Amino acid sequence: MMVNGSEERLPGVGMTLDAFLKHKGLEAGSVVVERNGDVVERSSFRVVLLEEADQLEILRFVGGGA
Repeated sequence: MMVNGSEERLPGVGMTLDAFLKHKGLEAGSVVVERNGDVVERSSFRVVLLEEADQLEILRFVGGGA
């Protein structure tokens, strides 16, 4: 699977998007995920099953400012 332009292997078969984010050390509430060109609603992270052919873009919110 491709994640932010880099190839990665899924750590497990039948892994949900929520489990993948936890595996990567990311909080579901602090990211926006696009899967195969479509934004995934945060409420679906626990039911979306990832596949090796998927392309993910994960954007993380970063605080700060002037």
